[in-house]
Amino acid sequence: MPSLVVCSQKGGVAKTTLALNLSCAFAQRGHRTLLIDADPQGSIGLSLRGSPGGAAGLAEVVRGDAPLSRAAAATRIPGLAILRAGRIAEEERIAWEARLADGRDFCRVLADASGAHDLVVVDTPSGPSGPGVGALRHADFALLPLQAEPLALRSLPRVLDLIGALRERGARVEVAGIVLTMLQTRADGSLDVAQEAWRRLPAELVLETFLPRDPVFLDASARGAPLMLLSRRPPPMAAVFTQMAGELETRMRLGAHDDADEPLSLLG
Repeated sequence: MPSLVVCSQKGGVAKTTLALNLSCAFAQRGHRTLLIDADPQGSIGLSLRGSPGGAAGLAEVVRGDAPLSRAAAATRIPGLAILRAGRIAEEERIAWEARLADGRDFCRVLADASGAHDLVVVDTPSGPSGPGVGALRHADFALLPLQAEPLALRSLPRVLDLIGALRERGARVEVAGIVLTMLQTRADGSLDVAQEAWRRLPAELVLETFLPRDPVFLDASARGAPLMLLSRRPPPMAAVFTQMAGELETRMRLGAHDDADEPLSLLG
């Protein structure tokens, strides 16, 4: 069962947006997906309307207060479950992040998820946090959002250096891809960053699919829904995540849960 950690050095780069909407797309494409909110601030829960405050989540699973099967919440999207951050008191946050840094708790959670799920996606806090480092120690792949602005490009080597250091110590994590986010193709500064990334970074690392800056993301955030469920007819931007999920399937060697992969006749 592959695991994908979405991580970045810099905050505000659409990391949680990617983790949430990609998980929806993976599930829609036939992969039983578990989305884990490893951010102590509970970014995934804050992004969703109707998410109950104080619900059991990762914290309760790690502490042994609830099994994963009960703490992971089913969603309206078949095949998608979400494990919220759980209840973490503000005064316990530093100790909590330190506990998760060695990765042993993540290893146990991933083992528990195997069998019930085909894929685990982990949303992490920005920066070299304990949960982020711990998740990377036992993950199979990492997805690195790169905001199309200069500061984000300068901070990218820190994440790559961290992954390299973990691999030297025996971690198996690979970079599944670097995805450009908040790209404004009509803004020279934003496009300059994208062109520099395409020029400087290995071509095999940068995803063909990119996330443009679009007002629909603010709308989705305000209404507390992933793009796929924003309306009865999902906005066209939802297709970006479907395309990105398909690209990542190849990179992660993720086979479809449904083996029927033959073309269908339009006429029946």
